[in-house]
Amino acid sequence: MSIYIDSHKSVLEQVGNIFLDAHSQLPNHQLNHFNPSDGEGYSELYDFGKLCVGKGKYWLTQPLTMSAEASLHSFGLTLLLSGTHHIQNHKNKMEYEIHSPMIILRKGNLGLQTIYLQPQKMMSLISLDFNETMLKMITSNIGDCDVTRFFLDPSSPTIQTCNIPNKDILHQAHYLLNLAPAQSSIDLLHLEGAALELLSLILHKNAKENSLPFAIQKSIFILENQFDKKITIRTLAKQAGINECDLKRLFKQYTGQTIGHFLRDVRMKHAQLLLKEGVSLDNVANQIGYSSTQYFKQVFEQHFGYHF
Repeated sequence: MSIYIDSHKSVLEQVGNIFLDAHSQLPNHQLNHFNPSDGEGYSELYDFGKLCVGKGKYWLTQPLTMSAEASLHSFGLTLLLSGTHHIQNHKNKMEYEIHSPMIILRKGNLGLQTIYLQPQKMMSLISLDFNETMLKMITSNIGDCDVTRFFLDPSSPTIQTCNIPNKDILHQAHYLLNLAPAQSSIDLLHLEGAALELLSLILHKNAKENSLPFAIQKSIFILENQFDKKITIRTLAKQAGINECDLKRLFKQYTGQTIGHFLRDVRMKHAQLLLKEGVSLDNVANQIGYSSTQYFKQVFEQHFGYHF
């Protein structure tokens, strides 16, 4: 029995026959397909106990308005990866227009909500929901950051949005989204691991950046979002508003790495994700900023200690 799936089913019953049930033999797994008269796509939930993972991807043929009351009290976040959501929360009398890519933080009982969805646009999202036990585990290990502060502060709103801070998180979210529906217990382990890695990336990134000087935060943001381009210390220092010597000194002091090593680590993480998705070596090298496939292979093998 899953409180998350029961709540999800209750919401779907309130919005009519937009989604159609699809049979799943796996425990605590709910899979629904869009009614062909309204569009195409799916939504699914996996309840792993401490964490409930939701995935959705759909295309509408006409504008759609859905109103439903959610009775579940939980903590969670939604990564809106494509499309736009217009949400009206009747409980707090607030309206939100959320453009992708964006993280939506949620807490408590949201009550009655109306969602307006646009037609002729691909909509995709990942949701991660957890209970107070998981929240305590997160806050005790991560400490004070914007995300945990939102969940713990009784004066913060029930819904809040923030930008997806880097491509590392975005790539992991898309990787999770594009995993096929689980067919076995091994698939479930893989999916749960990918979801926990995504949550970890979001929390650790947010916690780490809160303690860094602005110039170092900006430098990290540039390295993590422009890793596919040629980046020199001179141009990086200019963009961060600091001189080169101070940048190199402070970057090593706060990150424990040189700028070159940090950039290489970022590129290698993205290379792993792309290789998991079956991208060719030539395309991987090109997408992460290497003009030579052979040199990319050499760096990759030195970094991870194994050969292709």
